[in-house]
Amino acid sequence: MRREKSRAIIIPFIGGKDVMPITGYFGPYPHDYEGFPNYFTEDIFQKIADAGINLMVYSAADYHTQPEFVEMNLMFGEKYGVGVFVTDNSIVEGDGAQTITAEVAIKKMELFKDRKAFCGMYVVDEPTATYYCDTNGSRLISKYEKASKVLQQDLNQLCYINLLPVINLETETRVNYERYVNEFCDTLQPKVVLWDMYPFDKNREGKMEVYFYNMDVIRKAADDRNLPFWAFIQAGSQWNDNWNEFETTTPYFPNEEQFNWNVNTSLAFGAQGIQYFPLVQPYQFTITKEGDYECNGIIGAMGNKTQWYYYAQTVNRHIKAIDKVLMNSTHKGVIASGEQAKRDLEFTTCVIESESFNELQSVSGNALVGCFNYQGKTALYVVNHSFEHVQNIKLEFEGVQNLQVIQKAKEADVSTRELILDMAAGEGILIVIQQSRRRN
Repeated sequence: MRREKSRAIIIPFIGGKDVMPITGYFGPYPHDYEGFPNYFTEDIFQKIADAGINLMVYSAADYHTQPEFVEMNLMFGEKYGVGVFVTDNSIVEGDGAQTITAEVAIKKMELFKDRKAFCGMYVVDEPTATYYCDTNGSRLISKYEKASKVLQQDLNQLCYINLLPVINLETETRVNYERYVNEFCDTLQPKVVLWDMYPFDKNREGKMEVYFYNMDVIRKAADDRNLPFWAFIQAGSQWNDNWNEFETTTPYFPNEEQFNWNVNTSLAFGAQGIQYFPLVQPYQFTITKEGDYECNGIIGAMGNKTQWYYYAQTVNRHIKAIDKVLMNSTHKGVIASGEQAKRDLEFTTCVIESESFNELQSVSGNALVGCFNYQGKTALYVVNHSFEHVQNIKLEFEGVQNLQVIQKAKEADVSTRELILDMAAGEGILIVIQQSRRRN
């Protein structure tokens, strides 16, 4: 197999070409709400770094109106190795955003563009199209075309520009969604394709085919343009963007197995970046009659570590052990093994129908196997597709193979023609075939 050039985005500040961006949306944010802590502290940034998160894409602090808070993000980010995307709404919002020039934008960026922790610009989250999720035309994709071009093409900045998810799998919805994704990519020309889809929601329970269809559309759009994609990961539930008090109605909170499954299925589909939502629980997500300060966020609204903090810390340790391979690989497709996996991937286009790939002859068990070209070698990312049960997943190879196996951040070398993996629910294991051996 020939070497192929990886599409991964390289961010020098977080470690360069071998380090996967592990990001968070809603970093420390300014507020004046009584009883809530100051999030711009060394303690918060130490927690972010200790969780294994190396990039913060949004914090609700606008450099145009609140530069002091952005400065603190950059200062603490530099100290703790957490890259920062900066929001400056004088560049990306308002009437000026559609007439901004590179000369004007670079002038506005003078005060922060050379800071070590500065890694990119925040442009927009979930712009709409007239035929897809638009209500009043205020956030149409076209509104951000000029600012996106200036920042990305003229000034060579990495930008956060994020897509809406698909709503359902009705034919008309799918046609409009794919049209929307292509318009977004062709108009805004992102350097990395981003979208958010949260699978563990009471309205989506048991409907994982929507999740995989959405990821496949994004993967294909990125693949067609020779771009990488990053996947959002659900840290909690009960989002409250309307800022209205409501009664808790048994929200669906992902447990550790589901959380890991969300991460690992994304990696199997070729994601070269992970984004946790939310990073710090924003104030409006606490507004319930009960006042819930831990229903979402890697870090809760009181600055505390939530259950998802520990889940993220563990899976990020595993990502750190495997990201050199995934960041330097090209994705070639996914093997779906078992009835449930096949049903869930019914609407995807990247399934390898033969259920074999290079030296891998077959897979047994309810599993997804991401197939990669790693610098001319075969790499496989095996995921236990069940987030409820442990499984033994069996891989059979063409002859005895020398394998590098990385499980739970630990590496082992194995020579075999039949590998049986004892896998926890939702777990992912990386396998790199080092060198083929002759058959016995």
